[in-house]
Amino acid sequence: MNCRIIQAPRRSVIKPVHIALLLSHALLAFPLSAQDPVVWNDLGAPLLRHDSLSDAPLHAEGLIEAPLFEPLPAHPGEIESISIGSPSIYSEPIVGESADWLAIGGDNPVGSSCGCQSTCQCESGCDVGCGCNQCRELVSSQWTPWQDLSFPNIHEALERLSPGAHFRQNRSRDRGIGYERVMFAPNVLDTAIVPAHVGIRYQVDHGLRTPDRAEYYWGDPPDNESGVNSQDLIFRLAAGTERLMALTQYTMRSVDPEVNGNTTGFGDIVLGAQALLVDGDRTKVATIFRTYLASGPADRGLGTGHTSLEFGLLGRRCLRPETYVFGEVKYWTPIKGTAGVAGDVLTTGWGISTIAAESDVFAFLPTFEVRTLSFLFGGYHDSAGTLQAIDGETAIEFYPGARFVLGPENDMGLWEFGFATGITAADDDWFDTRMVFDLRLSL
Repeated sequence: MNCRIIQAPRRSVIKPVHIALLLSHALLAFPLSAQDPVVWNDLGAPLLRHDSLSDAPLHAEGLIEAPLFEPLPAHPGEIESISIGSPSIYSEPIVGESADWLAIGGDNPVGSSCGCQSTCQCESGCDVGCGCNQCRELVSSQWTPWQDLSFPNIHEALERLSPGAHFRQNRSRDRGIGYERVMFAPNVLDTAIVPAHVGIRYQVDHGLRTPDRAEYYWGDPPDNESGVNSQDLIFRLAAGTERLMALTQYTMRSVDPEVNGNTTGFGDIVLGAQALLVDGDRTKVATIFRTYLASGPADRGLGTGHTSLEFGLLGRRCLRPETYVFGEVKYWTPIKGTAGVAGDVLTTGWGISTIAAESDVFAFLPTFEVRTLSFLFGGYHDSAGTLQAIDGETAIEFYPGARFVLGPENDMGLWEFGFATGITAADDDWFDTRMVFDLRLSL
């Protein structure tokens, strides 16, 4: 009599921990930003002609202390003026010295007392009832009803909500190393411009229940697999310029499957290139192309077992000197994969990075990244070995993280260390949690 041992599913306690880290990462932004906004050193384009500016010295923060214009005289001599009366008496303003105005205004001569028990200083009589404890001052005909209106300063409000406003307020007058590296801070997404570097990435995946889905993560192992925990040690090299960069990486993988045996070895090798398409002052757009070579043995779960291609567009936008947003769209397609299993995958993502603390030799750069994986077609084997078809399944990954920069750059380069912790939503069969640790030496 044959007995089948059914292994109880593993319960993950790591996912609640990552959810707590995600919430705490978002809440930490508020204590850092509850400070006054920063006055930046650089000034925008001048609004006035240079000949209208005075020769007054500039303030330490770049603001002009002296007024741009000479103040208007308190009582214009040659400009026609009016007196504003009570709104309940005059429905429309009266300009000049009309006969109706003199009849209503009274005959109080200059220097006499009127009904408000004060000395009349008006040139053509006092308004009816005066409306206050003294006659109203003359108003120039240049007066407009909206000159005293004030609106909230949206720029300052957004700055107070920006993470790290307190640290940036206490920085030195010169910008530090954070402003030089915040545009390269993402840990998961590809950036439109990547610095030349040598890097090591350590990635830990937990709870991957469909590892052979579309043969994107690994190929077809000997036995049908119900769940995998894995660890990847990825060695990366990027060489070139901002406009054209050559990329390569290879992986040492250790897998801990539930059904198949544990194993460790080299995975697939990746070769690629990246070229800059749009080189604007604030906006950068680049194209990326990668080739995944089937160097890892698929029967041990160390590779996909086929060659695959990936191409896409990468974007970067500078919102402020200390805040950048990122976006990517990539398409991955296998070549000669397993029939009915291998399929195409569309990857999209966006992220944001900012400066929380920085100096000339140190920077703390918080990041938040979101990535989606859309498995367009193909299939996967469930725990019973049945082939299930894929019909547009999408997994959403959230990655709160940060990057630390240690400088300045010297003969040994510039050291950076980043980390991100990810959780998956909208797809229970993709991995539960992922942790990424990235060490990068920029050359």
